Amino acid sequence: MLHYRQQGFNLIELLIVIVIISILAAVALPSYQDSVRKSNRSDGQAQLLEAASRMERYFYKNNSYSIDLTDLGYSASSGIASPEGHYTLEVVAATASCPIATCYKLQATAVDNQVPDGDLTLDSLGQKLPADKW
Repeated sequence: MLHYRQQGFNLIELLIVIVIISILAAVALPSYQDSVRKSNRSDGQAQLLEAASRMERYFYKNNSYSIDLTDLGYSASSGIASPEGHYTLEVVAATASCPIATCYKLQATAVDNQVPDGDLTLDSLGQKLPADKW
């Protein structure tokens, strides 16, 4: 009597492996995306800190802050892309409680895949919002 030895995988074994890989991917992918967003957040933070530094230099020379980013040495008045392109920078419009002569509020607006992480803001008092993103 000849005995044939089975070689390879049968269909059930292959399906079990596919299911296990799918479950691992479903659990790991959101965690990975969250980690990427957190690491990209430093792009917006760095952009805000650089703009705040420029804003303070402008205030030192002109005794007032500017709503126009070109006054700070940027190439456009608003919507300046961050170095890695995950955020755009703008000066939030002045309000009665925060006139542009005495204070400013900078906002880094998230773009593309960074949108779920939200926007970042920094004002002339050093207040960084949202606090849990800094």
